[in-house]
Amino acid sequence: MPVLLVRKRAGVVGETQRTCHLVPVPDDDSTPVALTAYCGELIHRGEAELLAQPSGMPCVGCLFRVPAPRGEELSGDW
Repeated sequence: MPVLLVRKRAGVVGETQRTCHLVPVPDDDSTPVALTAYCGELIHRGEAELLAQPSGMPCVGCLFRVPAPRGEELSGDW
């Protein structure tokens, strides 16, 4: 499932809250008023930046809740 990497802009929140969230790509082509990260964080239009790659601290809540890739099973052997 494709995801967006999003973090709130500087000045919207303090620097320690500018974590990199994982957000499911919206189903349609319209621009939503807000995005909801996997952790539940609501991110309104204009208060965030889209990232081309991870930057800064990752959101631990998003990492725990993002779905595993489809068609791939995790092996018990690492």
